[in-house]
Amino acid sequence: MDHITVSEVLRQQLEALCLQSFPCGSGRWVTEVDAQITKFQNLEELVLSANKLKTVQSSNLPRKLKNLELCANHISSLKDLSINPPPLLQHLGLAYNRIQSSSESIFLTADIWPNLVSLDLSFNDLTDLFNLVSKISTLQNLRILMLQGNPLTFITTYRGYTIDCLPKLCVLDGILILPDEKYKFVGLSKKKGAQESKAKLLVRIGKVQGIANTGAHTEQQNAVDYPVTTVTYHVCYEFIDDMPSNELESQPKQITTEEDGQQCYPLDLHIGFYKTAGASWNECIDYEYVKEHVSSDLLALKSFLVAGMKVTVKEEKTLSWPKDSDDNATVTKREKSGVGKDKEKDKVRSSSRGSKMDNKSKKKKVNIPELRHDPPIVKTLGSAVMSLKNLVSGEMRAFSVCNLELFNKNLEQQHDIDKSPQNSNKSKERKLKSDKENLETLKTSPSLLGKEKTKDTENKPTEEELPPPIAALTVEIEVQLMC
Repeated sequence: MDHITVSEVLRQQLEALCLQSFPCGSGRWVTEVDAQITKFQNLEELVLSANKLKTVQSSNLPRKLKNLELCANHISSLKDLSINPPPLLQHLGLAYNRIQSSSESIFLTADIWPNLVSLDLSFNDLTDLFNLVSKISTLQNLRILMLQGNPLTFITTYRGYTIDCLPKLCVLDGILILPDEKYKFVGLSKKKGAQESKAKLLVRIGKVQGIANTGAHTEQQNAVDYPVTTVTYHVCYEFIDDMPSNELESQPKQITTEEDGQQCYPLDLHIGFYKTAGASWNECIDYEYVKEHVSSDLLALKSFLVAGMKVTVKEEKTLSWPKDSDDNATVTKREKSGVGKDKEKDKVRSSSRGSKMDNKSKKKKVNIPELRHDPPIVKTLGSAVMSLKNLVSGEMRAFSVCNLELFNKNLEQQHDIDKSPQNSNKSKERKLKSDKENLETLKTSPSLLGKEKTKDTENKPTEEELPPPIAALTVEIEVQLMC
């Protein structure tokens, strides 16, 4: 009887190897694909997802391999993988890696991967769409292409340009390409402006609800009462910009991710600050604000969308005073001293009735002073961060009714003061004194006992008298990628 080992049987019969199939679960510790794996001569599928591979030597891969999955590793270059790779390979999965350089597209041509049918490059940092598509177009057997999650997908003509340049493609980013869509984009790649690496996004701000009615904007003031108080409300937001914003001040900013607090990319993003027009108080304010933003730094745009967009609601209170208040004061002093009374009387006698009416109208016009405005007193009512990650994942629209976190610092400080040990001790002493006094009066007059009970029940607040709960401050916001 021939001696046959288990390893020999595995080498001859094993066709698929996936670390997730073993009881220990996915690998996560593999840092190198060594030459020993070439002993599995009949291996057709190799899955090494979610490991720590920085590169893969193609010489260490079995020659009959048809499916190679390397997603969620640390691969930044395809150079080593593209040196004489397995010739029968049909699927190459490189999603969730660190491929960024536009020069990597030279390793994705038909002379390297002659039989490739499916290519997954999703959720990397590729930005050069037009150079990448020109190299991929040489892959005559390619039918499935995944590019979502790359900054290049933000380009306005991304989908149409890719479909027009790859006529044999059947699926792009998991969406089936129908004949109508192919016909729609025919000739797009040759049109002027089709190769602009710019992203266009629309920001829409709708209804705002929950702004507290403080009563400052409803105060009725007489014409002679100064200062005149004007209160308006704005919705402000941050957005990435190529150029400094003209609407509000702008400044560089480092974007960090929410998960680990680490910097997402080594970039200082140029963030612009924008705001809507001011609106007076109302229970529901509909701003109907629409603004288009253009960005050519696609990698920075991805970093910004991953971090989210900060939104705030602010109150601006402006005090206005008469411009010529000093002049008016000197004129009134002269009138009180009686200087020039005779002259005025002579003028009145000599004038006609019609001139009197003209003088009255002139006086009315003069009495309306021009106002000078103090710098506005700005108060932040609430803020929130709107998640925009779905735009990175391939969706074209992000809509949210943001529930803003209220800024009640003054109330919190007062609450802390009330809870301080000194104030608590003082209140206890006052309570003890009042309790002693009440007991003495009750002892002297027992008839008051029943009356005190009725007073206590009367003083207890009913449900209707309780203060209403603070309404949530909400803002309707939509961010849309233009295509």
